[in-house]
Amino acid sequence: MKVTLEKLPASQIGFDIQVEGAKSQAIYDRVVKDLTRTIQVPGFRKGKAPQQLVLRQVGSQRLKANVLEELLEKTLNEALAENKEVKDKALGGFQLVTDLETLVQTFTPGQDLSFKAAIDVEPEVTLAKYQGFSVKAEEIKPDLTEVDRTLYEFQVRKSTLVPVEDRAIKLNDVATVDLKVIDRETGEELSDAGEDDFQLDVDEKAFIPEVVKALVDTKIDDVVEVESVFPQDYYPEEYVGKEIKYVITVKSIKGRELPDLDDEFAKSISDKETIAELRELLEQRIIDEADSKTKANKEAAILDALTAELEVDLPATLVQQELDFLVRQQASYLQERIDPAMAKQLFTKELVEEMRRLNRPDAIKRLRRKVALDEIVKQEKIVADEATLNERVAGALEVLKGQNIDPDRLVTVVREEILTEKALAWLLEHSEIELVEKGSLKPPADETLESISPEADAGDVITVDAESENA
Repeated sequence: MKVTLEKLPASQIGFDIQVEGAKSQAIYDRVVKDLTRTIQVPGFRKGKAPQQLVLRQVGSQRLKANVLEELLEKTLNEALAENKEVKDKALGGFQLVTDLETLVQTFTPGQDLSFKAAIDVEPEVTLAKYQGFSVKAEEIKPDLTEVDRTLYEFQVRKSTLVPVEDRAIKLNDVATVDLKVIDRETGEELSDAGEDDFQLDVDEKAFIPEVVKALVDTKIDDVVEVESVFPQDYYPEEYVGKEIKYVITVKSIKGRELPDLDDEFAKSISDKETIAELRELLEQRIIDEADSKTKANKEAAILDALTAELEVDLPATLVQQELDFLVRQQASYLQERIDPAMAKQLFTKELVEEMRRLNRPDAIKRLRRKVALDEIVKQEKIVADEATLNERVAGALEVLKGQNIDPDRLVTVVREEILTEKALAWLLEHSEIELVEKGSLKPPADETLESISPEADAGDVITVDAESENA
């Protein structure tokens, strides 16, 4: 067997393989012998039929395909074993470059065979610079007025509705209306877009803002008309973008009696004993969230500077693995929040392919960051602390108790996570980051936004009773 190696784009190594006829003949003879022993031919006991009848029953194309399949697998494994340097860096399996159908058509056992295959290998990385960066990042400052807004929202959710007849509609009231939608072009009513006795929260976040604004200061029996365009995300979808007119007749008004912001209220929505403790909790969460966002901005800025210095040809295998991870993560997130029967209908092959397409830029961006940080680990000889590693692995095993987990694989994943964190910390320490006002930096035109699912805080969880929305 003769093997010629070739360096290909996308971090692949090409194998041009020539196999002597004797090897294919030996496989052919053994396959025929096995078939003669195992195939049942009518009129003969198993293993006693003439070889010619067995071959006629199997068919020459099927026989050649079986021999060729075994020959390819055997020679590729041998070729990889003979080239240890490639084997040590190999990612995934071989991809046949030569057309398989053509091989089957032209293959003759006992004659020499030539074919080409390729395998992905770990990419070659060039990092022109990995320290001494000077970048800017937006600082997110905590807005403690959010505490009052949050508490007010909880008051609204815990409020009591009381009929109102002696005043006009105010924000956060609940109004019952007859809602009609008129096609401005034809003057016809779009009956399937409106509703009688429709109850709506007078809140711009809860319903169409322009309609809400028009309802404020109106009274029972008032009729309000609002010219508009049928909005996105409203039913029926066929009307989206159509020029319409809302005709709203106010039928009843209910105001909200808000509970007092006292210690009892704090206990009713949280595990805190006093309203002061609850305020302190909310303030700290706002501060922590702002700090977390500022930290994320700093890391994103420095990683963008780092990857700008990176030259790497990412192999398809790594991109595929990263896409698999992102799609699985998103699918899992959605499946936890929707009905299982709906999830089964939702996740079609077409949807998954579309998810992969949409996630591809993000997968490549994440991979480039990881490759660059891995190079810092290599250059600076960064190692994972064994005590930290053991502690995290133990914690992960506790969380994943009862699941089928490969302990060795888990250790590898956790070690890589720790090394990535240490490399990023090293990078931040050896660079200068200027914090600037929020909104002062213009994002690059091709910047990919990353969706991060918020993690629930393990302690001090605010809870809301069954009558109100989950916070």
